[in-house]
Amino acid sequence: MKKTILIFLALFLNFSINLKGEKDVEISESFECTWKSWFKYPKNNSSIEENKAVYVRVDPSRYQDIAFMELYINGKFIRRENSYPFEWCKPSGFGDNYLRRLKKGTYKLKCRIKDKCGKYHELNCTIFIKGRSTNRQTGRQNCSYTAGIKYPQNGKAFAFGSDVYVLLNVQDQQNILYTELFMNGKFIRRETSYPYEWAKGTGSNDASLRNLKAGTYRLKSRVYDKCGKYKDFYSTFYVKGGSPAGDYKKICKHKVDFKYPPNGYIYGYGKQVYVKIEAENHKDIEEVQLYMNNKFIRTERTYPYEWGKNPNDNIDTELSMPKPGVYYLKCKVKTKCGDWHQHSIRIRVVGSTND
Repeated sequence: MKKTILIFLALFLNFSINLKGEKDVEISESFECTWKSWFKYPKNNSSIEENKAVYVRVDPSRYQDIAFMELYINGKFIRRENSYPFEWCKPSGFGDNYLRRLKKGTYKLKCRIKDKCGKYHELNCTIFIKGRSTNRQTGRQNCSYTAGIKYPQNGKAFAFGSDVYVLLNVQDQQNILYTELFMNGKFIRRETSYPYEWAKGTGSNDASLRNLKAGTYRLKSRVYDKCGKYKDFYSTFYVKGGSPAGDYKKICKHKVDFKYPPNGYIYGYGKQVYVKIEAENHKDIEEVQLYMNNKFIRTERTYPYEWGKNPNDNIDTELSMPKPGVYYLKCKVKTKCGDWHQHSIRIRVVGSTND
């Protein structure tokens, strides 16, 4: 009888351990780090002109899981990036001087990535630095290129009060010295580095292209090449009439969604809760308010709409290491039409505060 009891007890303990193991595996799977990343710039096997700055950007599929990225070129350490976007040698910035005047040759870029699970990964990219192209018959520099205004498209109509983003599409941009944009004959701004853009995103830059009144607008982009010549490219667009109150009632789009975290997501105790709201058209959004369990967190008035992005900045402290339990995230959205909408999701925090 005693032997039977011991056998039964052993089977029971084995079953309990296996069950606990399955739960542990299930929970741990929720905490796996997604490190998958790629070189956005430059592309593998791309060619770049000698002495031209080499802009490097590595995009991860989920930057919240990345601790840092380190860039090397031919084995030489360039710099560590600790926050998204992960960029080196930005055209509008300084530093990373080694990438700004590379001589002719083949270069191997290596990005060493550490995820927040403590693991390291590597990406590789090869680029070729070539001398300036010249015409073989004349010995002169070859400045050929193709260009055109990609945005806005010719003939496009905008609503009253819109911001108009302008992008000049260029092939063989290494032969371009700079570009200038004019609207109805008024000079807007000179762009000296690729991509050639104006009125990008929200903000006050390029104010002449923002909050436009009704009328017809003619854009002219004057492109100067490195041989000292220039060409003009044109695009005409229209802004519809009507008052802001009248037109916005018809065109305000309020649809938003939680990009991070997804509904039902499970966090381990001690994790930072990062929140990002995506809008169908952020230009129609006046502000977004975030609540957790009906407690107000903070108002975001500019795109992207994010909370808890950096756990070290002492902002959005309610999202830092929430205790185990169920939490309801709610965003309230006010459009530029003046109306309010809201959207909610549910998340869960598991684990023990004694771990």
